[in-house]
Amino acid sequence: MLNPARFAFTSACGLFVAGTALLLSGCSAERHNVVARTYQNITARDNGYFLAREKMRAEEAKLYQERPNDYNRVLPLFPVVDSIKAIQLIPAMDEVTKKASLPIQRRGTSDWTDDAYILVGKARFYKHEYEDAAKTFKYVNTTSNDANARHEALIWLMRTYMATKQWDNASAVSDLLDKETGKPANARELFLTRAQYYLHEGNDQKAIENLQKALPHIPKKDERSRTRYILAQLYQNNGKDKEAYAELNKILKRNPPYELDFFSKLMLGQVSDLNLADRARLEKYFAKLLKDPKNKEYRDKIYYEMARLDYRQQRYDPALKLLNQSLRANTTNKAQRGYSYLLSGRIYYENLQKYRLAAAYYDSTTKSLPRETPEYASIKERSDILQDFAKQITIIETQDSLLNLVRLDTAALRTKLLAYADAEMLRRKQEEERQAALAAREANQMALGIDPKRTAEGDPLAFGTGSTGQAWYFDNPTALSRARGDFERRWGSRPLTDNWRLSSLATTGAPTPGAGAPVTVRGNENSAVNPASQASAKVATPEDERKALAAQYRQALPFSAEAQAQAESQVQEALFALGGIYNQQLKEPPRAIETYEQLLKRFPKGPHTVETYYTLYLLYREQNDPKAEQYAQRLRTEFPNSSYARLVADPEYLRRASVANEAMSVRLDSAFAMYKKQEFRKATAVMARARRQYPETDLNDRAEYLQALLVLRTQPPTTHKAVLTSFVQKYPESPLTPRVQEMLTTYGKYEAGSLAGALASTEKPVVSFFRPGEVDNRMRIDYENDVPPAPKPVTPTPAPATPQPKNDKATPAAGQPTAVSAGPQPAGKPDKAAKPTEQPAAATSQPTAPTTAPTQPVPAAPTTPAPEPSPYMANLAAAHAVAIVYPKDAAAFNDLQNQLTAYNNRYFKASNLQIQAQPLGATQQVLIIQPWPNSKVAQNYALKLRGPQGPLMKLRNAGYQSFLIGIDNLPVFLSRGNVEEYLRFAQPVYSIKN
Repeated sequence: MLNPARFAFTSACGLFVAGTALLLSGCSAERHNVVARTYQNITARDNGYFLAREKMRAEEAKLYQERPNDYNRVLPLFPVVDSIKAIQLIPAMDEVTKKASLPIQRRGTSDWTDDAYILVGKARFYKHEYEDAAKTFKYVNTTSNDANARHEALIWLMRTYMATKQWDNASAVSDLLDKETGKPANARELFLTRAQYYLHEGNDQKAIENLQKALPHIPKKDERSRTRYILAQLYQNNGKDKEAYAELNKILKRNPPYELDFFSKLMLGQVSDLNLADRARLEKYFAKLLKDPKNKEYRDKIYYEMARLDYRQQRYDPALKLLNQSLRANTTNKAQRGYSYLLSGRIYYENLQKYRLAAAYYDSTTKSLPRETPEYASIKERSDILQDFAKQITIIETQDSLLNLVRLDTAALRTKLLAYADAEMLRRKQEEERQAALAAREANQMALGIDPKRTAEGDPLAFGTGSTGQAWYFDNPTALSRARGDFERRWGSRPLTDNWRLSSLATTGAPTPGAGAPVTVRGNENSAVNPASQASAKVATPEDERKALAAQYRQALPFSAEAQAQAESQVQEALFALGGIYNQQLKEPPRAIETYEQLLKRFPKGPHTVETYYTLYLLYREQNDPKAEQYAQRLRTEFPNSSYARLVADPEYLRRASVANEAMSVRLDSAFAMYKKQEFRKATAVMARARRQYPETDLNDRAEYLQALLVLRTQPPTTHKAVLTSFVQKYPESPLTPRVQEMLTTYGKYEAGSLAGALASTEKPVVSFFRPGEVDNRMRIDYENDVPPAPKPVTPTPAPATPQPKNDKATPAAGQPTAVSAGPQPAGKPDKAAKPTEQPAAATSQPTAPTTAPTQPVPAAPTTPAPEPSPYMANLAAAHAVAIVYPKDAAAFNDLQNQLTAYNNRYFKASNLQIQAQPLGATQQVLIIQPWPNSKVAQNYALKLRGPQGPLMKLRNAGYQSFLIGIDNLPVFLSRGNVEEYLRFAQPVYSIKN
């Protein structure tokens, strides 16, 4: 029998199951009704997306907590994720990606898919997968219907571009964000991201505006206080102390974390008005901070801020003492030591002008300050300049000291040397006592169970040389160096073996220089005198040791004339370099003038006299001093043919000379090619036009040498000697002068009767240094074999007159003397320029009859082929290089690359120039200096290379060529190796357009 109650229950259960099945079927991903969409959203949000979001929040909280807090710099707004940290984040970010992928793969129609994609993009961002992160954010911005999601995606896209240094793209995204609307959380991220962008761009005002907009949207109290501190730092950096003071007070009223509270109070001292009441309050406050044991690890920072307070009041000596205490504070904050070194260096450099001390502190700054510090590059550059300065000062003082000692009489010199010895012995004794006291103190501390901590001494120079007071003895290089020196002075240099005290194991080692001892110069190096005895490891009595030290010092003195000349030469070079440092790097015109005038007073006829005249002329002219005209007149009187004298008369001389040099070099190439073909008339015409058009160039000696060779080929012998003598007188320093002198020697022997016969040659001229197509701007021609050979006796034999064919070889008329051949020709072929020759009376005592040499018909000139299209492309806006081509084996260029490196490090440090040396053919070498952003900048650099301080000025007549070349053309040039071909392309491009 059917039970009604049971039937009703069964029916209800069936209906529930059926309804549940119907509901679940309606919530499937394929359906789009309200029930299905609600179900998809709930499961997507509360499962995979929720877990991924919470994981990301936890990891970001750790990253924000780990932000570096260097309170001497503007604090970072966002976490700093370097490559190492990115690797550490991979497991956590992979977990975020895995959980965020669940709603994307299983609930693709939900409203949380775009939010899950943003989490995936952020995970890729933190793993430094920037390309994939950017694609993800772009996808969300393109496909999402949620304005807030698009807004957040664009903010993170902007951060991605900033991380990859695509600043233009970041700016474009920032402009696009102005068209979007989002929620307050996005507004906070947007304003902070823009503030970080403007901080990088150096626009502090825009950064301040965005930080002010972001503050109301930062909910956490501590994070808001930290942002206010960054705002106060920016206000202080821009001279707005009142605004910074107000922000710091707001921080202190909200009970910030202890560290932020501490540094905010310290910063108040830097933005106060510094009246009497404020100074007294701050000094009392600093004293309180120093006494508080909680601030033990911040003592270096407290002393640093106290020093900055004195620095603001221009109390430099108290500031330096406080900085010294900051450096001696026993803390592990290496960055703070770097800032203390830096402020000390600035005081010595900018305020006290004690550059040697500044050099020591700047050197220590570069070793302690983090390389990621924004101003690190400029600090390193200044450190290098000051190191060079200290080096030159040391050379001058050392060599002058040695020369002054040499000038003393015997008794005075002996007294001086014994005084040096006494000072050295006293220093050793004090050092031994100090080391003994230190060892005793450490032994007492060890006996009491105290771990001894060593700190650096208070001597600023000790800090400047790297004595930073490490906690462990063997981590202190200064202590180790001193201990090694003390050991070697007492025992000598001994191997690390058993029974090392045995005298048989002693060897003569490298001793340590004594304080105040003179310095000797060996070769071109400065080395300290070895005060230790080289004959015995131990001196019997103190008096013997004293005399031995004095004897060692005496041996180091430059008594010989050669040694004194070498010392004077070093002083001269150091003074010239020091003047350049004062003038160019330190920007100290008065000191530069003083140094240059001291150089002229001591060395009036030195190798740098003309450059010194010109530099003093420029320095006095900038000061509107009448002395400028005095040095201009000296240049005109003593060096009338120098480039410096021409620069005084025409400041644009170098630029115009560069254009003239390039044009003259092309014409020299053409004339030389004609000379090789014996087309002397054409070559003479080309040279005449070139000399009229460009009368003053750096290639005048090359042009006149070629002109002299043409005279030897085309003019009577009576004119030859005068032409060659004139060349020697006009260009005594030209590298071609020795060859001309050889020719004159040959003529002298002929006139003296040492050579019989006529000066004639039957060989064709040969070019041994440059082949056709290999051209050099300064040493275009090198007629190594163009010295006339020894004349051979000619047997006078009558010959019938032979009609001469008409050609362009400038053949003299019959009956005139034959032109002297200036170069060898192939054996067996008569000289085409030869004519009946009259034997000079000095050549032979017997009468001679005129002889007529048969001539060969001139072959027809080959047809000139059509010029091939140039393989080079002109692009003045592209990156460029400066190339210098010179003879491979020329001794004058052996040190050119080192000189260019030193010049670039001194004047173009920020350009990060690279110098590449490469052979060009069999006889030439090329130096390539790059990169330059465009041809104009490269052209300015090329002109400065030949300016007063440039390394090429001294090589004016040494035979080189410099020109510009685009980076795109450089591989083509190096592969072809044809300088003449490139110059034909470059001359109109850079001479006219640039």
